[in-house]
Amino acid sequence: MQLNYERGAIPLYLQIKDQLKKQIEKKEYPYGSLIPSELELEKACNVSRITIRQAISELEKEGYVRRERGKGTSVTYSEKIDENLIAIRSFTREMEERHLKPGTKEVSIEKIQADKQISEHLEVEEGSEVYHLYRVRTADKEPIVVFDSYLRGEYALPLDNKKYMGSMYELFEKAGIKTPVLVKENFQAMLADDVLAEALKVKKGSAIFKRVRVAYNIDNKAVEYTISYYRGDRYSYSIELRNRK
Repeated sequence: MQLNYERGAIPLYLQIKDQLKKQIEKKEYPYGSLIPSELELEKACNVSRITIRQAISELEKEGYVRRERGKGTSVTYSEKIDENLIAIRSFTREMEERHLKPGTKEVSIEKIQADKQISEHLEVEEGSEVYHLYRVRTADKEPIVVFDSYLRGEYALPLDNKKYMGSMYELFEKAGIKTPVLVKENFQAMLADDVLAEALKVKKGSAIFKRVRVAYNIDNKAVEYTISYYRGDRYSYSIELRNRK
């Protein structure tokens, strides 16, 4: 690591911080890996332990690393996945367009009775049977989002978890279900509880995007009600708006 020790140069801890930051952004230290220990950095940079701790503290403030007692300093930085909200796309297709490998870490499918909230969104009678599909989806094996989906019970969908490892909309097509042509969505900010923290491998209290979607087919029938929980450190949304003249 090349440092400028001359008088008037920026403080050494900021130089070290900036160089480590660049290495992390270039994925020399990828997400989840450990950066060199304080002792290793101290020797490599020929500076005091206090200087190294200042540099790491600055990186931690910017969300690039996390220090854990007895484990070292791990990289928490990763480029955000920016979704442009201009079209209806499945998570699988969205990841593939970004050259990320979509996957499913956890899945369960069952039939349940619709409560008031589910029945109102799916436009079915309260107490009627609906499908409940729970999935934790990944990008390049990293947990990104938890999907809690509810689907009309009238559909002939398999109760086999293995069938739901890929795109849900592709499964719709195979089952002869008309795919959505309209979605209505609501976005909220929240903090991860114990359950979401465990599923998404983040700390309790981490930022989460809560996204509620109701999707309609060409007959204006609600086919899907999904509550999604996206990691705030990995996901962002872009919307393009134009003035109508």
